[in-house]
Amino acid sequence: MTKTNKTTRMLAAFCMLMALLFSFAPIQASAAAPLDEIQDYTIQVDMRTDGTLDIKYHIEWKVLDDTSDGPLSWVKIGIPNKHVDEIESHTDNIKKIEYNKQDGRTYVYVYFDRDYHKNEIINFDFSIHQSHMYVIDQEDHMLRYSFTPGWFDEIEVKNITIKWNKTNVLKTGGDPVLEGEYYVWTGSLGFGEKLNASVYYNLDAYEVSEEGQVQEDEDGIGAGAIILIIIIVIVVIVILIALFSDDDYGSSSGFGGRSRSTYIYSGGRSSCACVSSCACACACAGGGRAGCSKKDFYNTNVKSVDLIKILEE
Repeated sequence: MTKTNKTTRMLAAFCMLMALLFSFAPIQASAAAPLDEIQDYTIQVDMRTDGTLDIKYHIEWKVLDDTSDGPLSWVKIGIPNKHVDEIESHTDNIKKIEYNKQDGRTYVYVYFDRDYHKNEIINFDFSIHQSHMYVIDQEDHMLRYSFTPGWFDEIEVKNITIKWNKTNVLKTGGDPVLEGEYYVWTGSLGFGEKLNASVYYNLDAYEVSEEGQVQEDEDGIGAGAIILIIIIVIVVIVILIALFSDDDYGSSSGFGGRSRSTYIYSGGRSSCACVSSCACACACAGGGRAGCSKKDFYNTNVKSVDLIKILEE
């Protein structure tokens, strides 16, 4: 192989690797015009005597685009963890509501009574009973909650409000205002932004147990994420061998041209990793809207087998 051909081969492989790696970079802004807009997102939290939470959601969701990926027919809203029950709808426009888990993340799926089109606004309400939300601080004799409602990587939230019942609260984090019976946090959210509410109680305020605490990273990394990481590592190793070896690669190298194509999909929502007492929300709207069932939203479709073929040439 001539020096020029080898340089060209390495350059092509390097470019494909960069495209592969950037496809997994956290998405901080929408890559195209947004499909939807959330005009109001209000979450109300009330305590039970056992330290679990009754959480009510009110959402005003506006459809901006019903042609790129169809009208709005369902949404998924991130919730804190899998320890949830009493999932109930409170508006007639909800046809069905259920818990679902995807790639280690937990959601409430909300299916509407009909399709909603451009410029239509759907107001819907639901509630859940959520446990495993507190951390016991024995040293300071306190009970601590840190709650981040589900956020949206590809949707702007014009107004978000977290309301937390003030009963027995010793102190709060952030800068809420006291309105009636609730501490209130407010703001607006750009793509992928979050709002956190932290609340502290005396440890004796509720009948809590060690077993009912937040279970950090209980689900670990999803199987799909592990497979993608392994593929990336293999590709990196192949390129490093190509860069530092003078030998040509043939079918006997273990990376022959007959291997099955392996697709590396971009558009992953890696910025939605869950943390303690947060709601992991890679929320998507409508059947197959961007980032949900559309696996290759950015149309990269980088194939590891294509990269390997370059190295063989």
